[in-house]
Amino acid sequence: MAGMYLKNVLHPSSPVSVRHWLRMFRDGGGIDAGYRRRALFVLFVGVITVHTRLLDRWVYGKRVRNLELKEPPVFIVGHWRTGTTFLHNLLTQDPNFGYVSTLQAFAPECFLWGGHAIEPIMSRLMPETRPMDAVPFGTRVPQEEEFAICNTCPYSFYTGWYFPRRMPELFRKYVLFEGTSRQEMEEWARAYVEVVKKATLAAGGKRLVLKNPINTGRIKAILQKFPGAKFIHIHRNPYDVFPSTLKLYRGLLPWLSLQKIDEETIREYVLTFYREMMQRYIEECASVPEGSLAEVRFEDLAERPLDELSRVYAELGIQGWETARPCFETYIAAHRGHTPDRYVMSQADVDAIEDQWGFALKHWGYRRPG
Repeated sequence: MAGMYLKNVLHPSSPVSVRHWLRMFRDGGGIDAGYRRRALFVLFVGVITVHTRLLDRWVYGKRVRNLELKEPPVFIVGHWRTGTTFLHNLLTQDPNFGYVSTLQAFAPECFLWGGHAIEPIMSRLMPETRPMDAVPFGTRVPQEEEFAICNTCPYSFYTGWYFPRRMPELFRKYVLFEGTSRQEMEEWARAYVEVVKKATLAAGGKRLVLKNPINTGRIKAILQKFPGAKFIHIHRNPYDVFPSTLKLYRGLLPWLSLQKIDEETIREYVLTFYREMMQRYIEECASVPEGSLAEVRFEDLAERPLDELSRVYAELGIQGWETARPCFETYIAAHRGHTPDRYVMSQADVDAIEDQWGFALKHWGYRRPG
C-alpha cells in the first residue's frame, strides 16, 4: 500500500533543493486542489536529501568545475515524438559515448555522491515503462538532460510540465530566448555546462550524446556554449507527430503537473510550439558549420537503422563505427517487434496541421498518409 502511495506522488523534481522548489512554486501561479499531496512530497524529499546535496557539492564540486571537455557533445534534436528517444537509445549503445541517465536527470545535485543510495529507492518507485508509451523506463536508461537543468535552474521550459499554465511564457523565454535577460541566459548556460560536466565525469570522460527536443529551437545558443558541437536532427511526418504529441501531453501531465489545463489548451500548445520551434530550427540550422549537422528521417531510420547510422557517422566524422556496429545490431534485433502507433484524426485536426504546419510538410516533403 505504501508503495502504491509513493508511486502516485513520485515526481521527477523530488530530489531538488527546497530553495529551488519554493522558487518554482512562487513563480508557478499556484497549485490546484488535488495536487497538494504531490507538492508536499517534493518538498519533503528536498528536506531529507539536503545533506546529500551538500556532500555531493563538497566532494565533487571542484572536480566538476575544473573538468575540461575533450570533445563537445553530440546533440540529438527534433520535436517531441519524432523518434528522438529511439535514436538516442540506439546511439548510446556505442561504448564510446556517455549520456545523462534518468537518475542523473532527476537527481542532478546528488547522484555523484549519493546515487548508490538513491538509485535503489528510485528504481522501486518508478514505472516500468514511460507514462506516454511502452518504452522501457528506469534509472539507468538515457534521459533528456533538460530535466536536470529544470531541477537546478528556473530557466527551463520543462518547468511547464509542473506548471502548465506557464508553458507559453516559458516557451518564449527559454526555447526561443525572446525577452530573456542577460542574467537569465548566463545562469541557464552555467546550469547546462554543469549538467554536462557532471555526466562526463560519471561517464569516465567519454564524449556525451545528448537528446533534448528543446534544443531544436536554440541551435545558436548551444553552439555559442559548446563550439564544435555536432547535431543530429530527426524529423517525422507531421500528420503522425500531431496526435502522438497530444498523447505525450495526456500521458505526462497527470504524472508531472500541479495544475489543470483543458484539452483545447493542450491542442493549441501542440500546434503553436511545433510551428514556432520548427520555424526557428529552419532559420538557425544554416548557422551550423558544414560537417556538423546530419538530418535523419524517422521513417528511414525505422526501416533501415544501420544504413542511417552509418551515414550519420560518416557525415559528422564520428569515429568508432566498426566497434559500435555489433552493439547496434544487438539492440536492433532485440527491439525488432516494436511498431509505431496509428492514429485517426478529425478533419479539423487535418486542416489545422495543413494550415499551421504546412511549411514543414513542404520543407521535408511529407504528405498525408494514405
